[in-house]
Amino acid sequence: MSFTKTQSRFRFSRASRLLKPSQFQAVFDARKACRGQWLTVHRYQPGQPRACSKNEQTDTLESVNPTSRLGLIVAKRLVAASARRNLIRRVVREYFRTTPADFPPGDWIIRLHESPFRVKKGDISPTRLQVVTGLRRDLSQLLNRVASQIVREKQASAPS
Repeated sequence: MSFTKTQSRFRFSRASRLLKPSQFQAVFDARKACRGQWLTVHRYQPGQPRACSKNEQTDTLESVNPTSRLGLIVAKRLVAASARRNLIRRVVREYFRTTPADFPPGDWIIRLHESPFRVKKGDISPTRLQVVTGLRRDLSQLLNRVASQIVREKQASAPS
């Protein structure tokens, strides 16, 4: 089966992923994070200065990539069922692929810090559709906040 242009445009290629632990650490070292209801978004823009160790010299060239790259962290301790963890990953990857304008060039890590499947005693557990809609809404709100942070940082760093 061959991919047409529209299908390959939405692929989550290897170049679009953070793969090595040192790449994840570079994003965490930037200390740019925004926390939502269930997700936390960490980002590293290529123009940001950051200290790098001797081991990271090879990864520095990769992190100056002009495209956006994504790393996902969905902890097993938060969501025990693998099918549910995979659902969360699919939703976030789909959002990343279909809305590239929301992710400026740089490295991004999206981490689950609270389970969307957790319910209080006596409450009804959420449906799959409610979880997917909630994750998309949370991610959309987070990225809007990140975009406004980026604008404020650019205004603050611009010469007066």
